[in-house]
Amino acid sequence: MEKITGITNFDGVYHQFVIRDQKMIREEVVSKKSNIDFLLDPQYPVWLVRHAFGQDVGIEDYSELKEDEYLSDNRGKNLSLHQKTGIVRDLAYHGLHVPFHEGTYSHAVGPIHAGIIEPGHFRFVVEGEVIRHLTIRLGFQHRAIREKLIGKSITEVMPLSEVISGDTSVGYATAFSKIYEEMYGIPVSKDTRLFRSFLVELERIAVHIGDLGGISEDIGYYPLYGVCVTDRGAALGLMETWTGNRFGKVAVRPGRVRTNKRITAKQAKDAFLNLKKVYFKRVRPQILRALSVSTLKERMQGCGFISELDVQKNGFLGMIARMAGVSDDLRIGHPDYPGWTALPLQEEHHHYNGDVWARMYIRYTEIEQSLNWIETHLNDLDWDSLWSEKDSAVGNQSWKEWKPKPGIYTAAVEAWRGPLLVSLDFDAEGFVKNSYIRDPSVLNWHALELAVRGEQVGDFPLNNKSFNLSYVGFDL
Repeated sequence: MEKITGITNFDGVYHQFVIRDQKMIREEVVSKKSNIDFLLDPQYPVWLVRHAFGQDVGIEDYSELKEDEYLSDNRGKNLSLHQKTGIVRDLAYHGLHVPFHEGTYSHAVGPIHAGIIEPGHFRFVVEGEVIRHLTIRLGFQHRAIREKLIGKSITEVMPLSEVISGDTSVGYATAFSKIYEEMYGIPVSKDTRLFRSFLVELERIAVHIGDLGGISEDIGYYPLYGVCVTDRGAALGLMETWTGNRFGKVAVRPGRVRTNKRITAKQAKDAFLNLKKVYFKRVRPQILRALSVSTLKERMQGCGFISELDVQKNGFLGMIARMAGVSDDLRIGHPDYPGWTALPLQEEHHHYNGDVWARMYIRYTEIEQSLNWIETHLNDLDWDSLWSEKDSAVGNQSWKEWKPKPGIYTAAVEAWRGPLLVSLDFDAEGFVKNSYIRDPSVLNWHALELAVRGEQVGDFPLNNKSFNLSYVGFDL
């Protein structure tokens, strides 16, 4: 099975990025002559096309359309929604008017949100208390990341990589590091590769624990919410113990990882056991208790459903694909993940059937999957060697001595949301000429649109929390 998961144009040449046999592959696309050609081709998900090639063409006014045409999923019928005068529309909010008939109404949520959630515009068409349609528009967080990368060197690019989506700092730093390692021919030790994978999985564990608490809060189940809010800190604490930063900032760099030299290698290794102890003593019992409560099952099962067909048709990625029973994992067979075993998605399909329950359950199983894998390979890592490496191995001047090989380089990392994709085009000096960055949220936002159809308006916050998609990762 293969899945088109990215498209871009570098210097007039179209490229697509395909996941094939659990590997990310870049291919030139010679059959397409314009951006609209991708929009007309059903094998390219609409959200992917609009994110890659979309331009600001002003307010989206569909109020004169027949409601059935606007609500239709028929790509040919609603093609006018996605383009104007031969230009692909972007997915940012510039004003949105939607049709609705007598007996239904339209209302907006956002962009201003209570609490700490990021801004986004959610436009609903509702009948009574039931959502008939949701249109999501983002674009409020634009920081011009891609523009800032152009003409920059390795020392300027790497800090920017960590702010693409702050909850995936390690994942993005790892992807960018892999690209520079290939472009400059930087050797990477087996211990460095393995420890980087540990950090990616630790990032996953921390976020998943926090998300389990967030979902619990939205359904009013506070025993699990309370423990996740506090004990997510055990995973973040281990990240700080290992790297010196709770979110792993500046830990991953081309050819190396920065370790916390204030502790010994033995203390670093033993620190994992504290996370395991906290999880199994405090967090896991509350997760299992929550999963056994019949009223919580009734609240989550069958709510916000995504099917395997939805995943295949729309290119949904990572955790969102897996929770619907689709095996989609770049860690399978990857040399940086020796012995990685996939989850039994088909064998336990009653847990991975695409609803809110599945999105909660998969977080629990992925936490345990990551913990078990790290523990299995703790003794494979030469901790003394890793802790004795000098942080200055890739200093501000050393990159100038390397010989860059100009061209296009691509890397993908199975981060906690799913496979993030980075492709950089370098000049002869090793400076960035162009870039393509695709967070898994780019495709998975449309999954939220589909999941809430037919659900009550009051279920939107729960579904939104269960996806926990990135606004900033979408809006570069």
